[in-house]
Amino acid sequence: MSVRAAVLIQAHRHPELFRTLVDSLRHPAIDIYLHIDATSDLEPFEDAVPEDDAVTYLRGAQRVDVHWGGLSQIEAMLALVRAARATGRDYDRFALLSGSDIRVAPLDDILTAWASSTEFLRLDRCLTAPGMCFPARVSRRHFPDRPGGVLQHVSGRIPRRVDTTVDLHQGSQWWALTAAAVDHVTTFLDRHPSWLRFHRHTFCPDEIVVHSILAASPLRDRIAQDHTAGTDTDRLADPLHGMHYIDWSDPLAANPRLLTPADAPVLLASGAFFARKADPATAAELVAALRQETAT
Repeated sequence: MSVRAAVLIQAHRHPELFRTLVDSLRHPAIDIYLHIDATSDLEPFEDAVPEDDAVTYLRGAQRVDVHWGGLSQIEAMLALVRAARATGRDYDRFALLSGSDIRVAPLDDILTAWASSTEFLRLDRCLTAPGMCFPARVSRRHFPDRPGGVLQHVSGRIPRRVDTTVDLHQGSQWWALTAAAVDHVTTFLDRHPSWLRFHRHTFCPDEIVVHSILAASPLRDRIAQDHTAGTDTDRLADPLHGMHYIDWSDPLAANPRLLTPADAPVLLASGAFFARKADPATAAELVAALRQETAT
């Protein structure tokens, strides 16, 4: 079965690593849409990856000032989806990547998987199950898109009523969804604008919005990883996040472990399509190690 894919990439730094990712995705079945943070200089990215028939940069008002933990992450993602759809091309699969990702699996294997009906998304936990105390990330007001000033001093301190239009679920930000799943997400958001506004003051809604909508949908059975019935120990032990290898094995770490060239055999054995985060200083060596392993 053939597939046509729109790869949506959000980036804000490391143009050389960004180029490595884009070059690794060159294929007649793939079109690439690029969102460079509105506060980042676009020129170094265009120098690294010139625009062509298969590569489209978002420009002008399409670009969002993205802040970690903010709804701006969702706004950038939706801008990418709109840009892909505006072309009129009939995509079967949409994949959201970071500009600092590294491709692990052979591209033909990825396209074969994307031709399936699987929704490559990870659900980790339900945040609003009956009888539970709702976590602060949703039950208090956060202001990640308003850095600095007085709002930062009260961020996470002001209680609010949780919008439970659907039960809220949390998981990994990165995904590869069928066109049906993307249609379901955007239709839900169009019909429930107040629900999306609620997440203006959620902490890390990029890990909640898409996940909650699909967890409440008829497509839930197609989600690749559903850890909602598992334990934190189980979740930490599984480095596969949708289609990404991400090492969160240290429960106290603020960021995932940086991957090195020595990780190449583990990455290839993991079944992951992509991996993050790579140290920019050694990313080229890691990519070379991955390609060498697949060539032997």
